Amino acid sequence: MVNQFVIIVVYFGLCLLVAFLGTKRKWGFWGYLWSSILFSPLLGLIFLLASDPKPNR
Repeated sequence: MVNQFVIIVVYFGLCLLVAFLGTKRKWGFWGYLWSSILFSPLLGLIFLLASDPKPNR
């Protein structure tokens, strides 16, 4: 039971890390957070690395 809790906490922690890294990218915090939760933090990181910075307005 404790091991499952630790795995879930680490998973969501990694998702939050990817989201914070993506705040200045095209999808923003929420886009990278949801992509990391739905797919995986690793795929969220790949999306992050492949994305463009936010356009200047």
